[in-house]
Amino acid sequence: MESFEQYHHYSQNLLLAQHEVSEIIKHTLTRGEVREDFIIQYLTKSIQNCQAFLKRGFINLDKVDQSGQADILLVKEFAEIIDLGNRGNVIVNPEDCLMIVEVKSTLTGTYLNELNVEAQRIKTANPNIICGMFAYKSEIEKKTIMKRCGYDFDLDTKTYFDSVKEPSPIFYPYIDFILLLDKVEEEEIEEGLEMQGRNQLFMRKGLELDARYFKGTHDPVIRNLVGLVRSLLIR
Repeated sequence: MESFEQYHHYSQNLLLAQHEVSEIIKHTLTRGEVREDFIIQYLTKSIQNCQAFLKRGFINLDKVDQSGQADILLVKEFAEIIDLGNRGNVIVNPEDCLMIVEVKSTLTGTYLNELNVEAQRIKTANPNIICGMFAYKSEIEKKTIMKRCGYDFDLDTKTYFDSVKEPSPIFYPYIDFILLLDKVEEEEIEEGLEMQGRNQLFMRKGLELDARYFKGTHDPVIRNLVGLVRSLLIR
């Protein structure tokens, strides 16, 4: 198990390094697609035979409307698609889609609110589609994200907790997971911290509208994404 943990620590640091190198690309759309490709490559190297199911593109919500462009789509085996022929973009029916992932360089409250609205539209067509956010760093403090996921902070124990008796409201009921790598800035680097920040997190919730968020069990957090994708593909 230790070798797997080392591999995923290396992979998370590599993703962060690739994110930094991609800053040399001046075209915003191309830079974003390159960063999405890095994540897709990580998943295809970590999960056998999953490459064919990872796309980007649109969900055909009804006869006249489509979702916004999803940075990463996970589709079912034998899914019916329209291949748009440009960098793997497709259109897929909601019943053939397993997951959509929005990828952001810097997480903001606006991005989370926008995804929550879009996820509501998508789940109206298929409530079983997993909708998630992947971010390299964050403009929002970890404490704020946890609060919006229904968690309070205990000052005495320095831990986050979800109160069963008095649950806090959840701000993003339609977002199924939030993954933050939390890139460490140069002035924050400490011995042993490597590139991954202390505020990295993976929060996941059930598909029910009133479900609560729970913390990912894997360290580093990127490994939780591998576990989630595998669980969807082997259902």
